[in-house]
Amino acid sequence: MSLEKCFHCGLPNPPKPYTLEVAGKEEYFCCTGCRSAAETIISSGLGDYYRFHQPDQQPVDVDLNAKQQQALKLYDRDDIQSEFVLAVSDELKTATLIIEGVSCSACTWLIEKRLSQLPGIQQAIMNAGTHRLSVGWNPKLLQLSQIFENLFLIGYRAAPFLPDQEEKIRLKTQRQFILRLGVAGIGMMQAMMNAVALYSGDILETHEIWLWWTSLFLTLPVIFISAWPFFTSAYHAIRGRQLSMDVSVSIAIISAFIASVIATITGEGEVFYESVNMFTFFLVLSRFLEFRARTLTGGGNALNGLLPQTCTRLAEGSSCEIPVRDLTEGNLIRLLPGETCPVDGTVEDGASSFDESSLTGEFKGVVKQPGDTIYAGTINQSQPITLKVAKVGSGNTFNLLQQLTERASTEKPRIAELADRGSRQFIWSTLIITLIIGIAWLFIDSDRAFWVVISVLVVTCPCALSLATPTALAQATSRLKADGFVITRGYVLERLAELKEIAFDKTGTLTEGSFAVTAIRLSNPNPDSGFSEQQVRSICSQLERNSEHAVAKAFTGDMASEADMTVKHIEFSAGLGVQGNSEHGTWRLGSSRYTAVPEDEAHSDTTVLFLTLNNRLVASIELQDRFRSTTGPLLNELSGASVTSHVLTGDANRFPAAELQALGLTGQYQAGLSAEEKLEWVKSRPYYPIAVVGDGINDAPVLAGAAVSIAMLNATDLTKSQADVLLLNHNLLTISKALRAARKTKRIIRQNLLWALIYNAIALPVAAMGLVSPWQAAIGMSLSSLLVVGNALRLRRY
Repeated sequence: MSLEKCFHCGLPNPPKPYTLEVAGKEEYFCCTGCRSAAETIISSGLGDYYRFHQPDQQPVDVDLNAKQQQALKLYDRDDIQSEFVLAVSDELKTATLIIEGVSCSACTWLIEKRLSQLPGIQQAIMNAGTHRLSVGWNPKLLQLSQIFENLFLIGYRAAPFLPDQEEKIRLKTQRQFILRLGVAGIGMMQAMMNAVALYSGDILETHEIWLWWTSLFLTLPVIFISAWPFFTSAYHAIRGRQLSMDVSVSIAIISAFIASVIATITGEGEVFYESVNMFTFFLVLSRFLEFRARTLTGGGNALNGLLPQTCTRLAEGSSCEIPVRDLTEGNLIRLLPGETCPVDGTVEDGASSFDESSLTGEFKGVVKQPGDTIYAGTINQSQPITLKVAKVGSGNTFNLLQQLTERASTEKPRIAELADRGSRQFIWSTLIITLIIGIAWLFIDSDRAFWVVISVLVVTCPCALSLATPTALAQATSRLKADGFVITRGYVLERLAELKEIAFDKTGTLTEGSFAVTAIRLSNPNPDSGFSEQQVRSICSQLERNSEHAVAKAFTGDMASEADMTVKHIEFSAGLGVQGNSEHGTWRLGSSRYTAVPEDEAHSDTTVLFLTLNNRLVASIELQDRFRSTTGPLLNELSGASVTSHVLTGDANRFPAAELQALGLTGQYQAGLSAEEKLEWVKSRPYYPIAVVGDGINDAPVLAGAAVSIAMLNATDLTKSQADVLLLNHNLLTISKALRAARKTKRIIRQNLLWALIYNAIALPVAAMGLVSPWQAAIGMSLSSLLVVGNALRLRRY
């Protein structure tokens, strides 16, 4: 960097600039802030940043003052972090931040490298496209304010990522696209009008020169407004030693424009201003349509909507309006008709109907009564209710879905990575081929050589190849999200399309998960020497009081003093049962295997639990659960799609196997499995990938081990965190819809890639023979891109 410009930000230096020795050479800076940032970067061993750095024309603020430090310290407060930080464990917190000042790929490298040097940082992934930073840290070793401070010291400002900020960014980008499109469109129409007059041939030379100059001034706004982002993108790619499709685009536009300018000034040669304008217009149009297809989600699933910022809290017989961030678990809030629920909670008093379409995509109201769960983002439709707060801030369902969806958007499936690599190789190939064609035309017809080269560059721009995969994936993901099938991993659609087997948990997944006690058989019905039925219910209720399993709900409300005992030291065995201690000894409630009850006792065709005391049977409890109405149709559709369905359940009862086979089960029914046995069964399958659908905490290990894991909305937090997909409604047919969508997505991606290859295979030799003019090449390239985007839009229906 010269004496005139700042080494860090690129702005003009003052008469007496600040100096710092960098790599043995004295460099100049416009302010102490830029010098401090450079000093921090170099002292951290990250001086290579300046090899590829593209100055962003923004000076760095001076070192943090006391007020700024105090403001950053606020981010260490739990109530502030609850808005955007996810506490994964005591030693890991994650957050997504918006970073200001990012101008190139070197900035991405610097941010990731600098943060990785901090003690306690477990991950730092910067998305250069969205300027979002995903960071994970150990709060015992590092505070969030220190992360903000270190970013500030190297020249970047960080802010919490919130949905409204993302929407602002999207709208800003959309406005920029519309401006660029409008300028290019006006320039194209006016330049084409001049071209018609020029190509008519019946025009005076003075008028011809005048039209050339008019076209030049009409093209200047198109170059510096509509096409400029292509130039900057190409420049950053070249500096990063990469080739993007914007490189060939920029070469074509700049070459044609400069040649036209030279011809205009000298009055000799040809001008192709209309080709420059037309190429730019159609290129911006195809990018805009791709942007719309990628960023606009399907209707009905407003995950990006805003939650209320205030609510009415009830306390000691009075009510007051408070910020939602001040709520804590256990608080009571009043929710009036028409209000959106700001947190996850349970109905404490009252009953009402709720619109859950923001999560499930289903607009039919769902009746909620005392004890039922209300999710953040759902809307009260009829009656006032009192809600007990269960989860606040980033821990609620609404924010969890946003974070998981964001995670999916940062991952690429294998086919997308292959397409990206293919497009880069294609750019190299076309540039070499174009050079060879240009040399050949110098010998064939030197007057036409330049325009043939421009036509080849334009017609072979790999826009269609680059858009073929991401546009289709974005459309499918958005459409499925609208149906309540939220994909949280980038590889899901690719694996679903190849699916041969799928395994279901039974309880709460294929069944409604609403157990009811139908019979209690006491081993010793004598009240003087045994336990009464009410005592058995109370003991079972105490054992299951902290369980999230669907079976536990069958004993809700059975806590009674008649048991005349308290069960303590409760331990759960996932998928098997629960045990606890009282003054009488050790109680166990669970399957025959867990309680060591002989198999011949499990004679009922319903689900049976056994209650034992010190390994002696006290009672057998029969429970009944119904299969969901969509279980049969789903199993039949899977069979029709050549997908084998299995059931893996911790329930030892084998009688439901016959009913499931009658409903359409085509695979195995494995009963009485522990969480470890479910995982071993999945790993032993010969076909891959295999999908697993579950909801309980005992399903978390098998979900983590499956190629594709699907968790129900009522699943435990641990199960949701392990899942690749969240099913937000109870319509199991959504799974078969997703399977059809995945297969259609695969077909459309293949069609798009095939079309892109066929188009280039035909267009390249035609352009090389000089049969295509630059404006015709622009139309051909743009139509190819529009065809790919239009084909991807067919995924709105599957």
